[in-house]
Order: sequence, then C-alpha cells, then structure tokens
Amino acid sequence: MHTIFRFFGRFLSSAILSALAPLAAGAQSPGSLLIWPISPVIEGDAPAAALWLENPGKAPITLQIRIFAWTQQNGEDLYGEQKDILGTPPILSIEPGQRQLIRLTRLVPPPGVPEKPYRVIVDQIPTTDPAAATGSQGAAVTFRMRYSLPLFSLAKTGDGAKKAVPPPPQLGWRTGTDGQGRYLEIRNSGAGHARLSDVAFARTGKRSGLGEGLFGYVLPGATMRWPLPEGTDAQGDLTATLNGRALAHIERLPE
Repeated sequence: MHTIFRFFGRFLSSAILSALAPLAAGAQSPGSLLIWPISPVIEGDAPAAALWLENPGKAPITLQIRIFAWTQQNGEDLYGEQKDILGTPPILSIEPGQRQLIRLTRLVPPPGVPEKPYRVIVDQIPTTDPAAATGSQGAAVTFRMRYSLPLFSLAKTGDGAKKAVPPPPQLGWRTGTDGQGRYLEIRNSGAGHARLSDVAFARTGKRSGLGEGLFGYVLPGATMRWPLPEGTDAQGDLTATLNGRALAHIERLPE
C-alpha cells in the first residue's frame, strides 16, 4: 500500500504506551511529556480531534508530530505513509509549564469501515546542551524520546447518533511454539479493535499474569503474537481487561 516501516516493534510500542498512561494522568518526571488523551478518536461527524501536549519540565522541548497508517501482519505492527490525516503544527516548541494543542485533521471523508487505525508518533527533537559540552570536544546531544499513540478514525453513524460506537472485537487465542520459544497468539475476527491489558491465565482459583497494565492491541482481522515467559502456566481460561472495560473471557481457538 505505501512504504512500510518497522521501526516500532510491537514490544516497543506497548512499552511506550504503558509508560504514557501515568504521565498523562499527571505524573511528572525529568524530561517527561504529558499527553492527553492517550487514545484520540476522530468521530464520524467531526473533522478533527484534539491532542494536548504539556511540558512539565524546567527546560523548553521541541517536538515533531507525524501520523502513520497502522496495520498488523504476521504478528507485527506495520507503519506506512498516509495522506488521510494531518497533524498541525507538525513541529513545535513548548516552554516549561506550558501546553500546546495539536489538531488531528481528517483530509478525506470518514472511512467506509467502522474504524480505521493510525499511529501518532511524537518525537523529541535532539538539542545541543552547552553545559554538557563544557570541557568536551563537541556539543552533546540530549536523549531523544519517542511516544506512540493509537488514533482511530470512525465512520459516520448514519442513525442520528452523536457518536459512533465501534463494534466489539471478537477474540480467540491459542498457544504455539516457534524458533524463539512459546508464544500466545490472539486473533480478532471482529470489526472493532481490542486494547488488551492485565492479561492472565486463570485456572482453579490460580492466576498466572502476563504483565500488569497495557499488553497490546489487536486490530480488526489481525492476529498478533506475544512470547510467553518461561514457566507460564498457559492452561485454563485467558482473561483480560478489554478496551478499558471490565474483565473479559477470551475463547480458546480450536487446535
């Protein structure tokens, strides 16, 4: 479809999103960036969505905003060029204690499917640090942070409702083994995405968790894989918090 990028593996994306959640809730740490909402949506009857960035630090930061098409194939997240949505301003500087509005504007009609996925990539542009360069041969470059957020463009409701309600995902799971070891595979045969968190196997009152917080996404029609930690008891029922709602039971796929 477009040029495809693999510079974000699914593990890196999940780790970044997990780190974003507490920051967006108001935590402050050196060099952090407050971002909200962490899962922006462009409603079917809206031309754009708002994304807010705030600098809680003590020094100005310069950021670049890019938006990529997002697909999942062969258990991997893939990112490609797109011309559907524009993020403005694309480059900005935020002073300490200040915030900036980013408009995510749809340049095309609402999609003909219930939802269309994208990724908003926020990169901190490296700057020269004169203090760090003192006594050295050249200027030092500060560490570059990167944040990855899901963005969904929704179809029109067609029934007069103010907001579209994406259809629920339809999930199934199985385990398998490849050259890298055991893995958990989750398939989504529904028309809506699945945001999975607090995933665990449960059997006879025992719970074998696969990690707290965000686990990952499975887009409509996609199948994703995650490595299983050694010693995981992958028996019984697979449960997860689905799209931020109550604990859900995921059906096991036939072998």
